[in-house]
Amino acid sequence: MRKSILKIEPIIFKRNALLAFAFLLLATCRQTQAQSRVFVSFGGTTSIGGNFSTFFATVPTCWSADVEWDKKIIGSLHVVSGLSTIGVGYSASEDLFTPSDSEYKARYLAVPIMARWNVSNRNFMYVDLGINTLYLAEAHLHESKSKFGTLRDYEGNIAPYLNRFYQSAKFQFTFAVNRFTGSIFMIFQFKGQDTINNLPDHWGLNAQQSTFLNSNGYSDFFLGGFKLGCRIR
Repeated sequence: MRKSILKIEPIIFKRNALLAFAFLLLATCRQTQAQSRVFVSFGGTTSIGGNFSTFFATVPTCWSADVEWDKKIIGSLHVVSGLSTIGVGYSASEDLFTPSDSEYKARYLAVPIMARWNVSNRNFMYVDLGINTLYLAEAHLHESKSKFGTLRDYEGNIAPYLNRFYQSAKFQFTFAVNRFTGSIFMIFQFKGQDTINNLPDHWGLNAQQSTFLNSNGYSDFFLGGFKLGCRIR
């Protein structure tokens, strides 16, 4: 029988993380007032790694969307910030001694602050590099394990039981033709950031039985993606 997590505990944010996120949002809002260019784009991402053996894993492609504000500082140097939504996840099965399945889907909101090099200052090629703050907005986990003919199946929203804020680095390469853009990007989550909060107290499988718990909550992953967009201002 499938069991679901129904009890949602109050979310307790760390004060310094909340203040940092609020500061980034305020800085982004202030920047938009003086921004000369605004870009919107949509695309796909796929996550790799994450303290998780990909031998049994199928990594799905997830959608992403970005709004970026670009301001020229001096010469070919620009500053880029904005808001993004990014999907990550995996689907894994093991069939050795105790068949098990694990499927994880998550969505992050991101606030990047990057330096942009406008190659040759001709507005046709951009190289971006900077810091990318991630906020875990949604996280859904479904896991099942069969042992001695008995199936244990659990699923639910686990975001309240995970840490919410993470830091990463973002690299982006963009081609521009008139108002249209095409980009590839990489996001590297910094290592050593705890993902699991009090999930073990609210999940039906323990760390030895759960692929997600055993991989430290699918942390230390990096993302690769592409997107197409246009300049709207």
